[in-house]
Amino acid sequence: MEIDYKKGLTYGLINAGIYLAFPIILISILSALNILQFGSSFLIFLIIFGTIRVFIAFIKNIYPKDSLSHNLIGVCAAIYSGLYLFYIFGGFSINQAFGNYYVESENLSALFGLQFIAWLMFLAAILNAIYYSLRCIDLHKYNLLRKIFQRGGIILYLILAVFLVSIIVSGLNLSFPVKENYTYAWDTGTYPLDPNDDRIDITVYFDVRNLGLYSVKDITLNGEIFTVNTSDSSQLLLPDNQKIGDITDVHYNEFPSFTITLNANITIGIIPEWVPGLIMHDAVLKLKISLSFTYAGIHVDLNTSILTTWSSLT
Repeated sequence: MEIDYKKGLTYGLINAGIYLAFPIILISILSALNILQFGSSFLIFLIIFGTIRVFIAFIKNIYPKDSLSHNLIGVCAAIYSGLYLFYIFGGFSINQAFGNYYVESENLSALFGLQFIAWLMFLAAILNAIYYSLRCIDLHKYNLLRKIFQRGGIILYLILAVFLVSIIVSGLNLSFPVKENYTYAWDTGTYPLDPNDDRIDITVYFDVRNLGLYSVKDITLNGEIFTVNTSDSSQLLLPDNQKIGDITDVHYNEFPSFTITLNANITIGIIPEWVPGLIMHDAVLKLKISLSFTYAGIHVDLNTSILTTWSSLT
């Protein structure tokens, strides 16, 4: 059996580009642009996984394609590649350890859970491993079955590639702009001249612009209101940088694809302690909306906020 180190080195370099150079360059660009942030532990394991995959590719390809050694190592390489992609896309994640990627800007942050894609990647790797296993059993039998698994794996990878591109393109056409304008309801309570028994509810409005291929499903919203600065010189009734209201677990079933939903809303009740302060003082408020939803099988946590002004009611 002829050993071809040149061929092994060639495939090793190709795999180094795929499993090391490309992801490291991509991560560096995304981090430099402050689009995505990656933990140091993720990067370390990525380099370790990638280096081992390069070594496996080198050893596998020094042997002739029809040799038992080539195909036995091919089984190991397919399973290892599946584990590598499973790691990258968070298949090992149970409590949001891996496979969760953050996007952050001044007024928006988002967390994407990609475990669904991890399982699809792993399935494609298993099909590839079965193909090499059949080659190991007998290189001249099971031709049809081998081709089914080989092409099945290739087709699944192609479907995944198209799926990922469609998610990216669709995601660029999905937004949740929060509006500066709001409405409020003021209940003066039993004693209209006494603000201590009053109630104020503030309704925040936002649009859902979903012009992508996939529906936004199982939406849970949470809202909070904070003071940024106020006209209360004593800082007792309505202090700066104070959370003054919240609401939790408002649910929407679905925002369909290719639709624009205008003036979706969430009503936030003001904490009774701060109602008198809002009645008597002006303020700059920060309205924060948190959304948790599923998009194309991907779990997304999104936080957005906007500044607005409040005028006293007296």
